[in-house]
Amino acid sequence: AKNVHDMFRLLDESPADGDRFEPIIENPFTSVREHPLSTFSIDVDTASYSKVRQMLNAGRLPRPDAVRAEELINYFDYQYESPVADAQHPFAADVTITDCPWKPEHRLARVAIQGKRLQAEQRPACNLVFLLDTSGSMNAANKLPLVIDGMKMLAKQLGENDRVAIVVYAGSAGMVLESTPASKKKKIRRALNNLSAGGSTNGEAGIQLAYSTARDNFIDGGVNRVILCTDGDFNVGTQDTGDLVRLIKEEASGGIFLTALGFGMGNHNDAMMERISGEGNGNYAFIDTANEAKKVL
Repeated sequence: AKNVHDMFRLLDESPADGDRFEPIIENPFTSVREHPLSTFSIDVDTASYSKVRQMLNAGRLPRPDAVRAEELINYFDYQYESPVADAQHPFAADVTITDCPWKPEHRLARVAIQGKRLQAEQRPACNLVFLLDTSGSMNAANKLPLVIDGMKMLAKQLGENDRVAIVVYAGSAGMVLESTPASKKKKIRRALNNLSAGGSTNGEAGIQLAYSTARDNFIDGGVNRVILCTDGDFNVGTQDTGDLVRLIKEEASGGIFLTALGFGMGNHNDAMMERISGEGNGNYAFIDTANEAKKVL
C-alpha cells in the first residue's frame, strides 16, 4: 500500500474479518446562523477503544468503521472536578477552546462533563439479570470463560440488598439461576461454573426471558438491569431486528436498562450491540482480556 489510506481500504475489503460495524458517516458542516440550536451526544460507550486495541495487538490496522473517536476519548478517566455536594445540578461542565492544528482558521472546543460521584453506600439496590450467550460460537478462551470470570467479579461486589438471576440462550432460552439474593455467593458461583457452550444462537428468546425475569423482581427506586454478554452473533430467531429493538426500547421506558458486553473476534456484530445498548438506555463495552473485564465490571 502506498499510504495509510490505501492500507485502510485494503483491510476494509478483507474477507478475513467477519465482524460487522455500522458505517461511520462524517457530519457535514452546519452554519449556526441557519441552525442556532444543537445537541451534544454524551456517549458513555467504550467498546471501540478495546476493539481497536485488540486489532492493533494482533498486528492489524482496524477497519475505519471500527474507530469511533468519542469512544476512544471517553475510555479514559480524566479526573474532572465533580459538582460540589450541595450543587443545584448533578453535572459540572468545563469548556476549553483552542486552535485547530490542521485548520488554523478554525477552533476546537472540548466540552468536559462530570457527574456527581456516588459513594458505595449511596448506591441503590440492584436487580440484575445476567443474560449469557452459551451458543457454540462462544466456545473459545476469550469468550465464555472470560464471561464467567467477569460475572464472578461483578457478583463479588454486590451486597445483601442486591439480587442476581442468570439466563442463558443457545437454540432455546433457559433459566440457570432464579433471582437470588447476592449474599448467596456460592450458589451464584456454582451456577456460573456449570455453564458450557454449545448449540445455535437465539438471542431474541433469551432477551425476552431476561426482561420478564427482571420485571418479576423489579425494585422500585433501584437499579434494574439486564447485562447481555455475547459475541453478538444473533443468527437464530426473528429476522426483524426492529421487533427486538422495540422490545428493548419499551423495557427501558419502564425502568429496565440494558448493558451490552461484547466478547471475541471474527463474528462480532458490533453494529447490533451498539444499537440495542443505545435503545436500552444502557452502555456498550468490549471485553478482550481479564484486565478489561476488571475495568468494566
